[in-house]
Amino acid sequence: MNFNGWGNFEDLLRACGYTNSSDNENNLGCNDIPNGFQTLHPELFVLIGELLGNIIAGNTPFNVQNAIGNWLQLVGQAILTFNAQQQYFQAGPGRYYDLKNYNVVNPFCSTNPASPSANTSNTSNTSNTSASSKNSTSQTNDININRLQELEDQVQELTNELNRIKILLKN
Repeated sequence: MNFNGWGNFEDLLRACGYTNSSDNENNLGCNDIPNGFQTLHPELFVLIGELLGNIIAGNTPFNVQNAIGNWLQLVGQAILTFNAQQQYFQAGPGRYYDLKNYNVVNPFCSTNPASPSANTSNTSNTSNTSASSKNSTSQTNDININRLQELEDQVQELTNELNRIKILLKN
């Protein structure tokens, strides 16, 4: 079989534009794994997986295909679980879904708009942004204080009702 000058898998990757990123060993956490695939184009990455799957499936019985496929899914789930725990360890528990958290930790956003539709590039005066941010925070605090007072009132009503029920049960 003619491999068009490709002696191994790395030759194929180099022909597709892949470069080895192990040159910079001083930046811990910035390097790809040796002969890794950080610079590999996503479409080529998917294509390689598809080709390997077709090659394996074409030469094995269906019960072995099921076993291998399930085992590969298990390996993938283990990797994803490990990755999720690592992200949780590094970033903490995170935030609950709320529009005020839109792009809140994105270092490439200079302002954190209150909603996705407000995400436009704006070159206005930053003092206006700061003032509106303070005003928005003040309004949010007022809403939270009002809601807290409502909840306290509801708890007091429930406590009173429970006391009335206790008196009725004693009689």
